[in-house]
Amino acid sequence: MLEPPKIQLLDFLYGEWGEASRLNKEIKQEVDQEARSKLLEYKKDLLRQTLEMPSMDQQDQNYKRLRYRRYADDFVLSAICSKSEAEEIYRKIACFLKEELKLNVSQAKSGLKHNTEIIRFLGYDITIMNTERIVKLIAKGQHSKKRTLKAQITFRVPEAKLQDFATKHGYGNWETMEAEHIPFLAHVSDVEMTLHYSAEMRGIARYYVRADNFSRAIGKLRILWIQSYLKSMGNKHKMSMQKVATMLNRGTYMAVRATGEKGKVREIKLFQLKDMKREATSGSGVDNLPNKHPFTKGSELLKRMDANQCEYCGKEGGYFEVHHVRKLADMKDGKQPWQKLMIARKRKTLVLCIDCHHRLTAGTLPDRRHFVK
Repeated sequence: MLEPPKIQLLDFLYGEWGEASRLNKEIKQEVDQEARSKLLEYKKDLLRQTLEMPSMDQQDQNYKRLRYRRYADDFVLSAICSKSEAEEIYRKIACFLKEELKLNVSQAKSGLKHNTEIIRFLGYDITIMNTERIVKLIAKGQHSKKRTLKAQITFRVPEAKLQDFATKHGYGNWETMEAEHIPFLAHVSDVEMTLHYSAEMRGIARYYVRADNFSRAIGKLRILWIQSYLKSMGNKHKMSMQKVATMLNRGTYMAVRATGEKGKVREIKLFQLKDMKREATSGSGVDNLPNKHPFTKGSELLKRMDANQCEYCGKEGGYFEVHHVRKLADMKDGKQPWQKLMIARKRKTLVLCIDCHHRLTAGTLPDRRHFVK
C-alpha cells in the first residue's frame, strides 16, 4: 500500500482541491487494474484517517468566539470560552443594561447554559448535536462519507408548542391523535372554513419554517389539523370524513369551489406544507402576519345577509338585521351564548332575524340549543 505523504494528507483534509480530488481524477484515467487498485486503497486509507481525526479542537484555550443574535428585545449569545469568561460576559451585559439603558434583566428568561443543554429562544429549541454518526453522501459527483452531527447547531420545534397550538384551536387530542370538529364553524361557508383552517396552519408553518425537524414535527400537527378540517366540514354537510375528502379531492390537493359575482367558478385551495418555501427570506415582508380574518369585508357580509338565514337560530325567510359590536376585545370574557358565538367565529357582526335581535337587545336571548329540534 502506498504511504501517503503528510503534506498531501493535510491538503486532502483541509483543502477544497486536495489529495482526494486529484486521486479521483487519477482513478478515472488509470487503465492498469493493479495501479488503479492501489490508488483506491490509498483513497480508502485517507478516508479512514479523516473520519478518525476531529474537525476542530474544542479544548483549545486560544480559540475564542462570541456570536450575537437579536430579535426585538430578546437576544442570545453563543460563546466558545471557559465558564469563568462566560460569567464575566453575563455580568458585564447585566450591568450595562441596568446602568446605561435602565433595563432589568429577566431572571426567568436569562442565564448561562452549557452546550449540552437545550436553549429555548423565540419558541425554538436550540441544541448542539455531538454524535459520531457517519453518513454516506455524494460530494462533487463522488461517493464519500462524512461526520455530519459533530458540534452541529440545530433549531427544533418544541413538541409542547405544537400541542398547545392544537389544543388552543380545538383540533383534538394530541396524545391519542383523535381529531375533533369545531362546532361554531358549522354555520360558516365552505370557503370561510377552508380559509380559516389554511390561515392557522400557514401561520405556524411560516413561524417554524427554519426548524431542522420541520417536516416531522409540523407533519404530525398537519395530520390532526386536516382530520379536524374534514370532521368540521362533515359535521356541516352531515357526511363522513371519507366522503368529504372525496368531494374536495382535486388530484394533488383539496379545494372548495365558489361562484363569484359574475358567475365565474373559482377554487379555494386548502393549505399544503409542500407549498412552503423553506429557503431564507429577507426584506420588509418577513414578519407580516397572515390575515386570518378577511371575512368581515363588505362582500362577505352581503353574502351572509343574502343567505336569508339567521346565524343564531337558523330561521329562514323574513326580515334580518345585523348586530354589530365595536370590537371583540370588549367582550373577551363574554358569557352569553351569542357572545361566545361571535368570539369563536372572530366576527364583530352577527346576522340575526328580527326576533333574535330584539331578544338580544332585551337580554332575553336563550341558548342556541333551545332552537334545536
